[in-house]
Amino acid sequence: MPVVKFNATVQVEAGHVWKTLRQFGRISEWHPSISRSEIEENQPDGLPGCKRRLVLADGAVLREQLLMVDEGRQSLSYRFIESPLPVDNYVATVSLIPLSGRNETVIVWHASLRPAPKMKHRKWKRA
Repeated sequence: MPVVKFNATVQVEAGHVWKTLRQFGRISEWHPSISRSEIEENQPDGLPGCKRRLVLADGAVLREQLLMVDEGRQSLSYRFIESPLPVDNYVATVSLIPLSGRNETVIVWHASLRPAPKMKHRKWKRA
């Protein structure tokens, strides 16, 4: 199964980054490609099992489910429930690594996925 990885260093203390990242339903407040986000069915934000609905900048809809939150390791995992992307079995984990003695944090993101079988007519959901 293919894996995609990305790391970035931000000039912010890990606790502050975690406070922002941990708010699963509020990703639209900081992610430039997401115009709206909300937790579905009045579920508590950040509780494993909760689902979020994202409206992308182009109007496409993406739905994700929170699988795991590890407060001590400042890490969370989620999966796609519905996606305009041609992938199956997409599961991603985001973890934070604080840099000792510095006001910096490494954000580690990795996702495993499988390309979806080719479809004659793929339907894209719009908001």
